[in-house]
Amino acid sequence: MTIKVSHGNSKMGDIESVSLPSGITCRKDCDCINKCYARRLERIRPSVKNSYKHNLEVLQNTPDIYWREVEASVMMSRFFRFHVSGDIPDENYLHRMIWVAEKNPHCQILCFTKKHEIVNAVLDSCGELPTNLHLIMSGWRGLEMHNPHNLPEAHVRYKDGTTTARSDAKPCGGNCTNCALVEEGCWTLKNGEQVVFDEH
Repeated sequence: MTIKVSHGNSKMGDIESVSLPSGITCRKDCDCINKCYARRLERIRPSVKNSYKHNLEVLQNTPDIYWREVEASVMMSRFFRFHVSGDIPDENYLHRMIWVAEKNPHCQILCFTKKHEIVNAVLDSCGELPTNLHLIMSGWRGLEMHNPHNLPEAHVRYKDGTTTARSDAKPCGGNCTNCALVEEGCWTLKNGEQVVFDEH
């Protein structure tokens, strides 16, 4: 396989994921980059940084290979996540994510994104997401979230105790695999619902 697919970590459990470099594909008007755990991980583990960079290079230079190999991983998985690091680069990328989800209804696919404008533009044109693509709009202090399609939202509880989440937001269960297997947490958030994560 050309792209680097992660087979999980301590928070996600055994869920496979594909990631892109932190910062490069992320929005530039949010100071979350200064607290980004993926950026910290890239600094202390050069092999991780190189894997994310390699994935971006494959996407940019041979996008058909990138998407063929992403789909191959999704085909063999019950659960899959886009972007432990990085974010949706453009509208075409999201359209390809939707295509992969539609072709593989057996796999539940999770993606958090701060690229709200891209999501809104694509949903304005295509109407709705496949039921197995769980796209969650991510918030951050000082970042205006425009969510006219009422998608699920993720918010942060900061170390000072403040949060942009509503009081009825569901707390993160701490492990993506555990929630997926019992059909809870982010995998089952409905439109209008929120999840809140402790800052890490």
